[in-house]
Amino acid sequence: MRPLSAGSAKAATGLWGRRWFWLLLPWLLVAGVAAVEIADALRGRAFHAGPLLSPVPALAAIRGGPRDVLALTAAALAVGLAGAVGQEWGNWEDAGNHTVVLASVAVVGLAALLASAMRERREGELDRMRRVAEAAQLAVLSPVPDRAGGLRLAAGYRAAETDTLVGGDLYEAVFSPVPGRPDRVRLIIGDVRGKGLPAIRTAAAVLGAFREAAQYESALGAVAGRCSRAVARTAGDLAGAEGEELFVTAALVEIEGPVLRVAALGHPPPVLLAPAGCRRLAAEPLPPLGLLHHFAEAAGAAGATAAGGAVPGGGGVPRDALGVQPAVTRWEPGDRLLLYTDGIDEARDEDGRFFPLGGTLETLRTAPTERLPELLLDAVARHAGRRLRDDAAVLVVEYGQPGDRLPGGLSGDLSGGLSERLPGGLPAGGPAPAGNCEGTRRRTPRSGLAGGG
Repeated sequence: MRPLSAGSAKAATGLWGRRWFWLLLPWLLVAGVAAVEIADALRGRAFHAGPLLSPVPALAAIRGGPRDVLALTAAALAVGLAGAVGQEWGNWEDAGNHTVVLASVAVVGLAALLASAMRERREGELDRMRRVAEAAQLAVLSPVPDRAGGLRLAAGYRAAETDTLVGGDLYEAVFSPVPGRPDRVRLIIGDVRGKGLPAIRTAAAVLGAFREAAQYESALGAVAGRCSRAVARTAGDLAGAEGEELFVTAALVEIEGPVLRVAALGHPPPVLLAPAGCRRLAAEPLPPLGLLHHFAEAAGAAGATAAGGAVPGGGGVPRDALGVQPAVTRWEPGDRLLLYTDGIDEARDEDGRFFPLGGTLETLRTAPTERLPELLLDAVARHAGRRLRDDAAVLVVEYGQPGDRLPGGLSGDLSGGLSERLPGGLPAGGPAPAGNCEGTRRRTPRSGLAGGG
């Protein structure tokens, strides 16, 4: 992840943001006044540039420290004093003018010295706060492991707000082996509605719930339910419209060797990149996190009423069911799965055209897995004119080739091991014709929960 967005990095390196520029400018002014005063003394002209020395300390205080302000104030006073000494004795009008100039430089210099000291102290406090904030943000969105369960992983993130590492987008990968399922890996990528601190707080709540649920829940739907309830709890803590309208679109993926299980919760499904092309995985649209468990419980209560009985668990469906039926498919060694947020496919250029995700993925299809997220984010930034209007996150997972090492020292053919447990009729993970992996605009479905658990 990059520490700064493209816009903030450009601002930090511009001419107006460079310290040397603001220190060079007052020195040039002092040198110019000195040159004019020397020429005036040699040629006997009546033009005096001394009053131009007054802003010198103020210019030095813009980016310089107290020492810089003292040095330039002393230089300005020296030039002004030299001009006063060079005047004819008895010319009280000129003497009065020079006295005013010297007094002005001294007063402005004192004020600039105090301002510079206060600015440096505030900058130090802001720097310490920024480091604490960066540590906290990285704790929320920790780097994904390079390998997990025979998979290669890479992630990238660009925050729309300047000088921030994370925003309202989130992703995580959890290696959660259980007896009989030694290579299970669970992934999430999501987008919080809204921006700012409430979005970061909600992202932290979702990631915390996912990290725990991914380890202990047996069904992917139960993991989604835990995350949905975490969003609802966070919404209850927020006042006003922020809490009432809070939800998180997300895609959850469970990987067991050649088997992929995908749940799309108001979020674009992942894209499968194969050696010959790419295709979007089919997944039934479900309500987003924060609304999912409400619709599931309502559907369960309605089903119980129609059946004339109560649903086990009291007042709703069981916590490990929720009616979420993930889509199941297969992939092959060497295939890659791309998860992304809508900051990618909804990025627009100055003419309002959406980012061509499908064509870009075809171009980047041979890029190394570890570089693919940053290359894709760079392409999005170029398309959007280097300034993103929304956060953008990318998570790429590659199915390792046969013989790759697995956690715990295991190795072997990664395409096997689960074949005896696979349900019949799973679609093959081979590529579909190129060009059908274009992004879909975000939808927030309000119904459509699957009936199965």
